[in-house]
Order: sequence, then C-alpha cells, then structure tokens
Amino acid sequence: MLISAGNLGTLAFSTDNFLVNIFRETQTALHNYDSFAQQKAARQKALASLAELNSASASSAYFLVIGESQNKDHMSAYGYERPTTPWLNSMTDQKNFFLFQNAYACHSHTVPVLTYALTAKNQYNALALENAASIIEVAQAAGFQTIWISNQVKYSAWDTPVSVIADQAQTQYWLNGHLGETTQTTRYDLSLVNVLKTLPLADKTLVVLHLMGNHGSYQERYPHKFQRWSNTGKGRNIDTYDNSILYNDYVMQNLFQFIEQLPNFQGLVYFSDHADDVDASLAHDSSRFTFNMVHIPFYTYFSKAYAQNNPQVIDACRQNRSAYFTNDLIFDTMIDIMQIHLPALKTENSLANKNYQHTQADLKTLYGKKSLSEDCK
Repeated sequence: MLISAGNLGTLAFSTDNFLVNIFRETQTALHNYDSFAQQKAARQKALASLAELNSASASSAYFLVIGESQNKDHMSAYGYERPTTPWLNSMTDQKNFFLFQNAYACHSHTVPVLTYALTAKNQYNALALENAASIIEVAQAAGFQTIWISNQVKYSAWDTPVSVIADQAQTQYWLNGHLGETTQTTRYDLSLVNVLKTLPLADKTLVVLHLMGNHGSYQERYPHKFQRWSNTGKGRNIDTYDNSILYNDYVMQNLFQFIEQLPNFQGLVYFSDHADDVDASLAHDSSRFTFNMVHIPFYTYFSKAYAQNNPQVIDACRQNRSAYFTNDLIFDTMIDIMQIHLPALKTENSLANKNYQHTQADLKTLYGKKSLSEDCK
C-alpha cells in the first residue's frame, strides 16, 4: 500500500489495523456498488418516466461542498478557543446563512458515508442501494448540468464507489493525479475554486466540490503561510490539524466570494464526510470508534432571490438549526433545497423542511450500530 511518510507520523496508533479496517469497509461498499453500477440504466429509466420531475427555477446554480475529516469541535464558529474559522464566524450573522449545531456523520469512513449521503439510501430505510438514485442522477433528470470537481484520488480502492457516483456527472475535473491507497495531493484545495472560475456554467447547474480538506497528514493540507500554530504545547497533531482548519476556512471564503456574485446563484450546502478524533490521535478508525469521529460541520447559505422565492425553506432551516441530523440525509435535504419535485422525496428527512421529524433518540451512526443518544459531548 502507498502511504506517505508524513501520514505514518500523524497516525499515533496501529496504522496496519487502521488501513485494514478501512479496506474491509471499502470492500463491502465496492461489492454493493457492483450492483449499483449495473442498475444505472434502470434507475435513469425510472427517473425519465417522471414527467413532473423539474426544478421550480429555470435559472439556478447550486453548490454542494464535501469537506474531509473536519471536526466541528476544532472550529471557532462552533465554540473552539482557537480562531480557526474567521470567515465562518463572520457568516453566522448573515441573513439566510444557517450553521447547524448537531450534525453527525453516519459513519467514520468516507466511502460508507458518501455512498449513503449522495444517494437515496440511508440508515433508516430498506431501499436497496442499487435502486437508490444519486443526487447527480436526479439533478440531471430535472434538467441540471452537473459538474464534479475533486481533489481526492479517483482511481483508488478506497474511493472507487464514490467515483462511480462522480462519473455520472457530465463534466468532471480530478486534480489529484495519484493512484492507489494514498492521501497525497499535488495541489491545495484552493485549486478547486480556481478551476470552477474557468468553467462556463449553464443556467441550471449543480456543482459538487470534493475537498481533500483536513485529511491526515494534516501538515500537507495547507501552504506554509497558514502555519499559525506550532510548538504550542498542544501537540503537533493538534497544531497542524488546526492549521488545516484555518486553510479550509480560507478556501470556503474564496469559493463564497466567487459564487455569491453569479447571477443565477441560489444556494450553497457544506458538510464534512466525517471528523477526526485528533485529540486522542485516533483519526477516524471505526474499529476504535469515538463520537468525536462523527462531529461534523454542516451549513447552508441562500441568495436573496432564493429566500424571497422559497420562504418555507428559510423558515425551516431557521427552525431546525439545533435539530439533530445525520449526513446520510443530505440527499433528501439537497433535493428539497433544489426544489426538485421528486415523488420519492422524504420531507421528514430534510432539514430544509418544516416536516423534519428526527431527534437524537432515533438517529444513529456507524451504520446503525451507535445511537446519537449515547454521545456524551
């Protein structure tokens, strides 16, 4: 297996066990995705037969940003003592911006999370994965141009199931040229924004940006000028992790400043796939699970025009800011926000809907093995 020397230094536990556990989880997802890929034509035929499937707005651009390994407990916008998110802090007072306080990942590994978050499959339904339409498929059926821009490895045993979903997008940009089981990158995440700036966007567009974010090795995720904390006494892992959070905030600030000016901009949704338990030096190894591995940030921002046309979404987001949520329900929330009239949409799963019903007592993580009510945060 390929893994950088820096990453070995970051993982202060049994690396072999960690990698084996991720590989085992991913192999299960790969098996499921054999069927998912084979059923693509059937899903698209079902979506095409829905004559009422369309978006309420003829001119609309939505942005779904997927963070990586980001723990909200290390973000000052969520109360962390270090000023790691100055831009996000400034946004919390903005009208039509919503920072959700109790979002959790549905698993602690990327592939299990995104195979659910980006499709209609979740922990709470009995839908077979091969029959679960993806966000990309639904958006295209509703007339959206779809764009996927990623700084993750495309051809990797860890990420192949996610690549199956990404490959459905009409336009794709993969900035990371590495292969195999590696987290190495050749570019920082700001490059994703720079690529986006060069693209012609259709009137109706869904753009998915998949960041490398805060994945270990943390010191490889940011330019030297973002090395704000070092030798502070908290430990190198925490210092470099916090530096990577600071850089992620800068990336999101640059993305926001660009998309906010687009004439057809409607909404931005940001969530992290999972977190890292950096304080215990456990990263996100599910075999040594702690709830710190699933404490994720989740926020949304809407244009003034969107808010005027969809006041019910704004009211629901405001109402649900403190509601408990797991990110396998991103599919329902995103489809609801995009105002796509999908009959299979479960509005009780959408934080953007007044019908949202879930509580800490009924929500779970680690694919149903852990109840959120067990979290003593």
